[in-house]
Amino acid sequence: MDVVVVGGGPAGLSTALHLQAAAPHARLVVLEAERYPREKICAGGLGARGLRVLERIGVAVDVPMVRLDAIAVHVAGETVVTRSPGLGVVVRRVEFDHALAQHAIARGIAVRDGCTVTALRVNDDHVELDTASGETWRARAVVGADGVAGIVRRAGGFPRGELRAQVVELDTEAAPADLPRDTIAFDFTARDLHGYAWDFPTLVHGEPLVCRGVYVLHRLGSDSPRARVDRYLAARGLSLARYRLKQFAERGFEPGAPIGKPRVLLVGEAAGIDIATGEGIAQAIEYGALAGPYLARALARDDLGFASWRRHVDVHHVGWQLRVRHACYRIFYSRRRAKVERMLPAMTALFRVGVQDFAGLPLSKLAIARGAAQFVRAYIRENARD
Repeated sequence: MDVVVVGGGPAGLSTALHLQAAAPHARLVVLEAERYPREKICAGGLGARGLRVLERIGVAVDVPMVRLDAIAVHVAGETVVTRSPGLGVVVRRVEFDHALAQHAIARGIAVRDGCTVTALRVNDDHVELDTASGETWRARAVVGADGVAGIVRRAGGFPRGELRAQVVELDTEAAPADLPRDTIAFDFTARDLHGYAWDFPTLVHGEPLVCRGVYVLHRLGSDSPRARVDRYLAARGLSLARYRLKQFAERGFEPGAPIGKPRVLLVGEAAGIDIATGEGIAQAIEYGALAGPYLARALARDDLGFASWRRHVDVHHVGWQLRVRHACYRIFYSRRRAKVERMLPAMTALFRVGVQDFAGLPLSKLAIARGAAQFVRAYIRENARD
């Protein structure tokens, strides 16, 4: 093969689809450890920009989804709702990833599910990957799209990284306090929590439910994510004992950290996603949209050192967005959190810029300037109050 992509989620499949679009004759295969349709624990929020990226190469993923027109943030005793029609959707990954894999297969891309990679060896002129079935794949390069605990990152010798989050989620019926079903909600009211709780409308086997959960960064405070979600549900008149609790981990993007080595390139959560909010699906798709043409050029030149991959990501939208959100994470979860929380409800222009970016809408310099001016005014007001 020219390229073996390890991981058949949005990052890996987007990479394969965009590589084929840029280099139709490239020999590539996607190796996915599980069998489709496989469950992937994920709240399922997908910004419309991710769908637009796929549409540019003629891929329209047709699965059940809940249309989103608003994002709500509960903070500092207030609820800020920002509306932008068609800003995104909520999908079930078991359905979305399977449908995306079917698109890849229909375009002639080899997708091997139930194929677990057990070893990776990087040589001077090729890579070798062993699988649990006893096969050995040989390729000019490998793409690691296999998530937080993926073998490509570990065997490729990349640092473990420091930015991790724990997530617990479950699907429940609606509760009286829920916002309209076109709205996803983030709740930052627990001051001792490095993270947030959420409510996302979802569809499970055609039934309208609500995916709820808790996203926890680093330290847990005095209790566990399970205890957190238990209290969050109780406040809504729901009992944790009635539902199946699902738990997973996420890896955050770290500015400057290596994501490429000779013949090994990382995308999606293997490279790092937005640690501030945990958003990852649209970013995974964007990683693939960058990696496909980048790989096509590297193969054509036989220059597979990938030393420029980090810089390439940084100068495009996904890299810019991840750096901005990393900065927001550093500011919000600092000793200045109380002050920042008091400022946020007044910063409606900045919320709108963030929502429009989530949706993939063009950001005007005027809108950004208004948001920045609003931030400065709020900061001056808070300093005067102190």
